[in-house]
Amino acid sequence: MSAFTPVPAFGVSLILIASGLSQGLAAPVSDYWKTFAAGGDRSAPEVLTDYSYAGYGHGEVAIPDVAGPIFKAVDFGAIPDDALSDEEAIRRAIAAAEQAGGGVVLFPPGKFLVWTDRAHAASIPIHRSGIVIRGAGSSLGGTLIRAVHSGYGTGTYVVPKKPQDFEDIPYVFNFQVPAAEASSASTVLAGPVKRGDLRLPVKATAGFRVGDWINLGAKTLKLNGQLLAGLTPDATWTRLNEGMQVNEKHRIAAIDDGALVLREPVLLNLGADYEVRVTLAPMLEGVGVEDIAFAGGWRADFLHHRSALDDEGWDALVFDGVADGWVRRCAFINLNSGIYLKKSAACSLIQNRYVGTKGHYNAAVRSDSTFNLMGLSADTGGQLHGVSTGNRSAGTVVWRWKLAYNQSVDSHGNGPYATLIDRVDGGSFTKSGGPAPSFPNHLIGMVFWNFSYAGKDEEPINFYEGKRGTAKFVKPLFVGLHGAPVVLTPGALGGDESRGHPVAPESLFEAQLERRLGKAPAWIDVARREWASLQRSKLPPEAATLPPLTDIYSEKFALTDLLRDWAGLMGNQELGWAAPIELKNAAEAETIQLERDYVLLRTVLHQLATYASPRPLKDEQTGAWVTPPALAVRVQVTPKSLALTLPIASSLADREKNQGALAVASGLAASCQATLQLDERELRLIVKR
Repeated sequence: MSAFTPVPAFGVSLILIASGLSQGLAAPVSDYWKTFAAGGDRSAPEVLTDYSYAGYGHGEVAIPDVAGPIFKAVDFGAIPDDALSDEEAIRRAIAAAEQAGGGVVLFPPGKFLVWTDRAHAASIPIHRSGIVIRGAGSSLGGTLIRAVHSGYGTGTYVVPKKPQDFEDIPYVFNFQVPAAEASSASTVLAGPVKRGDLRLPVKATAGFRVGDWINLGAKTLKLNGQLLAGLTPDATWTRLNEGMQVNEKHRIAAIDDGALVLREPVLLNLGADYEVRVTLAPMLEGVGVEDIAFAGGWRADFLHHRSALDDEGWDALVFDGVADGWVRRCAFINLNSGIYLKKSAACSLIQNRYVGTKGHYNAAVRSDSTFNLMGLSADTGGQLHGVSTGNRSAGTVVWRWKLAYNQSVDSHGNGPYATLIDRVDGGSFTKSGGPAPSFPNHLIGMVFWNFSYAGKDEEPINFYEGKRGTAKFVKPLFVGLHGAPVVLTPGALGGDESRGHPVAPESLFEAQLERRLGKAPAWIDVARREWASLQRSKLPPEAATLPPLTDIYSEKFALTDLLRDWAGLMGNQELGWAAPIELKNAAEAETIQLERDYVLLRTVLHQLATYASPRPLKDEQTGAWVTPPALAVRVQVTPKSLALTLPIASSLADREKNQGALAVASGLAASCQATLQLDERELRLIVKR
């Protein structure tokens, strides 16, 4: 529970603590805040970054309520609640809005289906600025867009993935800036730039215009010392040996006397000899998604990197090259991932709920994105990775977010820096993601401000060690860390001010924004009140643990297709989870047609095979994963039913660890018109015909 009571202004020095013996006492004003508020040179690492530029309009204005033009999805053929695909109608509505130069694609209340074709599921693209996808609310009685089948098949999924694999991940909506025409607008720095500067001295300004977005990029070993705070990296963190890379996005406010004047401060000290290049960064602008619930078909017991379905099976939204965009007042239900940002700037992801089955991650700002805001959100589904940064993201703010106690404060490596974790509740300090070559998870500038810790990590927590499973953060700064007691290794910290006691100002983001603008912008109070109201509203029934009848998508299919799909899924799993399926008496199934929820029935079979198969095991000599003997599954068909019998090849210890999979199968069987029988030797699923 938060330790704060509301205060009328965010820059004041008095905050009342409303819990325990401290009730009524004034919170101390942070010394770090005093130094920042005094102004002056901010290039020194001990001075706080100015995070107030994060979010839509750099936090200065509210997200707009775009009036139109309106393109009603129903006018293009979408029909709510008819159990038929609405995907082509949605594509037509978006195309019309793009043709008009922008507008609102509007959905009424009801359920709209996409990805109903088992053989093909592709992103719905948006390639023009000014497109807003708007529903009638993300709560009960609002708009729900349901992705039936996965955007991924069940074939090979190699971990770790190559860059092109990430490009090919399907999302329901993909906001992507078109490939830009070749431009000669490129220049290099003509002198050094300090952290906090707004002025870039450059050797040429030709081809740049006021309002352009630019990329401030460099890759050099000369950055390593600054970004690592002088620390020695572990030998396994190999990518930094090529030189650290940065790609900050900035907007040109003015062009003056051989310099580009920026709207936002530079986030690093950059030497004249760092080979910093300034190039145009084309962006989609003014795009948004609001007041919609997105639901997928993910209901399995999640295992990280086991398969494409686990990691990316149902993904909702991606912004790829978006500036001043937003996702607000949405719900993300039974999805493997909610929102992903790359090469984007000044976007706001706020007032969103992440619920349903645990998946991969909720929201991620990564891949050369700058000055983005994620806030006023909660994850009750418990996605593996909590709100996430990575891949050279910078200037990111995570603001008033509610994490599950066991969710990582995730930073995914490959050089993110300057991230503010501001008034966040819950979460774990370990298990940030990313492969070892990409570590540290986070570079300099990670600030935890009035963080309320609720984790149960193994202590002491050392933020700078090579041990697997720990978070590798470079000198993180903790100010006002409170909540559950936790032991942190002091030498790995950039500071630890006011441990156990929140400080003033309550929110660093809000206080910095108020200081910069002279007063707190009105949108903050409005957004917080809206969020409080939204949290009290009921979610759609699809968020329930077991699927309601309204979420069951019945379709006709050949039983052999399902069995082949299931065997492919089990056999192609990664990290030792591959378990071959051998079908006995399969000929009996060749003529069988079923009408069921295909995804649910496949999920039941997958979870049963997971429970029955041995858990991953490595060969002690070679280090290779051991492939277990095939599960000999018997297929028996009668006029009224079919039965699939799986021998239990897993040990008692394995079965205890896989109870989650058995619980899923048991819970979903009835929704597939099936019953499950279990004894010590085998599992038997009986499906009505």
